[in-house]
Amino acid sequence: MEDRSQEALKQYRLKIYNIYKARGAYILETDCGLKLYRCFEGSKNRAIFENMVKEYLFLHGYDNVDLFVRTIDDEIISEDSAGCRYIMKNWFWGEECNLKDMLQIDMACTNLARIHNLLKDMDLTREQLEHNLQGSLTETFEKRNRELKRVKGYIREKRQKNEFEILYMNYFDTFFGQGIMAARELQSSSYDKLMAEAVRQRRICHGNYNYHNIIMLKSKNEAFSKPYIPPGWVSRQPVSVTDVSSSYNQMIATTNFEKSNIGLQIYDLYQFIRKVMEKNDWDIIYGSSMIEAYDRVKPISKEEMGILYVLLLYPEKFWKITNYYYNGKKSWLSERNLQKLCSIGEQNKKKEAFLNKLASII
Repeated sequence: MEDRSQEALKQYRLKIYNIYKARGAYILETDCGLKLYRCFEGSKNRAIFENMVKEYLFLHGYDNVDLFVRTIDDEIISEDSAGCRYIMKNWFWGEECNLKDMLQIDMACTNLARIHNLLKDMDLTREQLEHNLQGSLTETFEKRNRELKRVKGYIREKRQKNEFEILYMNYFDTFFGQGIMAARELQSSSYDKLMAEAVRQRRICHGNYNYHNIIMLKSKNEAFSKPYIPPGWVSRQPVSVTDVSSSYNQMIATTNFEKSNIGLQIYDLYQFIRKVMEKNDWDIIYGSSMIEAYDRVKPISKEEMGILYVLLLYPEKFWKITNYYYNGKKSWLSERNLQKLCSIGEQNKKKEAFLNKLASII
């Protein structure tokens, strides 16, 4: 750990036993439990909003959240003599949610529903409300569809096309058609009404509910067992003098609320479903199970189901591949991008089958 990082650590009331290097951060074993410590480059207002969301969850009975650790001066952000800023959060022994394990996936959906049930009616100022609103889906779809058309025009004008560009043009009409249809379906949906209700009820979304931020809790004994490596860890060191818990608690912690916002909570479920379905070849069994697991804890209205359908209909992965291509080196063929394009093309029929199943219950 750098000297400057250690300088800022002195601003916390805790004793450190061990330090582990993680992805872009440090894991600390302390007399106050496991902590995550890293540089902070966001705005203070966003950190304050994130802190409010997490404290609200904690005060309403959701314990397994990465609360900020406050400094001696009761601040959530520390700073060294060079002006570099840091945050420290409570952390957890565990592993990221396995997107191939249906039990863990269902648990994650149940966990999300529980969080959504709690995250409402927060006391927010007008400024906090205005600056933390979810972006407009209508504007997002329109902007992305324009970008897709622009990239198609660019590729069409090229005399010599590489393998990616030829495949892209072959798939374009199918995916662009889905984008246009999603935009039209959104216009005739209850989106504006639901969004107005979400704002009025101060409903909060996680904003980035994916497997990286869903930790399946383990005991410390399991965390240090030979086959287990905590997510993101680069180096492992021996345990020193901290207590070792022998009890196993199959629960979930939810972390990283940096993108939390006020808006449609069904968007969180959409993000998680899309990622799981892409990893599992759009298997209808996975999709149905996730929706049912969430619905058992937080019932999904017919109007919300309609929005979920529209979100899943939009070809977000195709747009992301397009965006990466257009903003990268177009003269260089990215094998990874080509593989992703092949994958979504091959999966499209199964995706359409799942969407047809979803449409039948709306």
